[in-house]
Amino acid sequence: MEQEVSFEALLKKHRVVVERYINFRLPSTFDADDVIQETYYAAYIGFEKLRNKELFKPWILSIARNQCNLWFRKKYGNELISLDTIPDIADTDTAEDNTAYQVLNLLPKESAELLKLTVQGYKQSEIAKRLNIPIGTVKSRLHYARKQFRSMCTPEQILMFEKGRKNMAKKDYTCGFPEDMPALILKESSRPFFEVKCADESFIVPIVGNKNSEGTYRRNKLALVSTCYVPKAAMIHEVAGVKIRRDTYNIRAGKLYKNEKIWFSQLTDEYIRDLATIDCDGDEDDDFPTSIYTFLEEDYDVIVNGNDRVHGRPLLIKENPPKIVDDKIHIDEYNIRYTMGVFDVTIGERTFETIKFIRVQNNNNITDNYVDTNGRLVLMRWYESVDCIEQTEWYTDDFKQHIANNPKLIVNDIEYRLVETRISEYAL
Repeated sequence: MEQEVSFEALLKKHRVVVERYINFRLPSTFDADDVIQETYYAAYIGFEKLRNKELFKPWILSIARNQCNLWFRKKYGNELISLDTIPDIADTDTAEDNTAYQVLNLLPKESAELLKLTVQGYKQSEIAKRLNIPIGTVKSRLHYARKQFRSMCTPEQILMFEKGRKNMAKKDYTCGFPEDMPALILKESSRPFFEVKCADESFIVPIVGNKNSEGTYRRNKLALVSTCYVPKAAMIHEVAGVKIRRDTYNIRAGKLYKNEKIWFSQLTDEYIRDLATIDCDGDEDDDFPTSIYTFLEEDYDVIVNGNDRVHGRPLLIKENPPKIVDDKIHIDEYNIRYTMGVFDVTIGERTFETIKFIRVQNNNNITDNYVDTNGRLVLMRWYESVDCIEQTEWYTDDFKQHIANNPKLIVNDIEYRLVETRISEYAL
């Protein structure tokens, strides 16, 4: 019984990481559940052979890795991730019919397959093994395939596909956001609630080639412009995803902070997930060592859905209204989308039909979000608790006085005030 208790205690400690790893690698939660049970059974059977119990985490993760590979071998005949489990190069949402996927469809099948594998993060040696051809052949065919792809693109498409890798020209740091906040009208609609999938996190859809900016307004004046790029695919602990980097331009300082944040995300048909974060890697961080955190660390701040730290955040926004009494909101969990109905959002001269939801991150802040019928985040309003505002040293007394007159939310008897408004470039 001592062995059993020890195994259960260690499994309880590392269960979230093990299940997160398997769910991130496999195409569906149904398949993941089966592999999780196989992993736990194999670990329990072999636990007595593990001499150093301090190595339990890497040991059980190696079992999980082997069980995932076994699943892929049974399903697809090899251990490599199947194309079916990873989204192809998809729409960049920049212009109708201007997508990398449509250009790929014009290429010969052999060239299109090579480029898809490359974009999805496969190394040339892995491609050679997968296609059973020499690595030298892979290199030559890739060179020719890239030339073919480029030759079929219009100049506009070439610019669109490459802009994630290019730096903004200095004149474009503000990305067209006006100095004064556009006229903003939020009007609740009587139309019925509609469900919509939203992969727009941090004002960027994590698909290779995408780029989008957000303008942050404080006191109705443009304060920051942050631009996210998705330059390439990435593999984190054998999990396929994409790399995202963000540059932020501070209007008052007149300075661009490049690589202000770098992170890696995975997008599936059901979930969006954080895979890793790189901290202290920007131009202003030379005095600090670069730090890398991945989803295999128990305390990694992954995208969560309430108390679920395993699966990521569901794309589908379902109706989930909170309890409201006397204009006071009551919720049961943090980091859950609580829907507030259908709203018509007018930003400047454009009007969007949106689903409004709030997400209470903790006792300090709330986001008020508006997602349109295309699943794009057009507007986010950031609220902070009164206590948090008072304790924030970089808020001036004048700014705090201004915030005191802003709209407020009361959630679980805590008062929050609107601090800033963030508008997507997509909405301009």
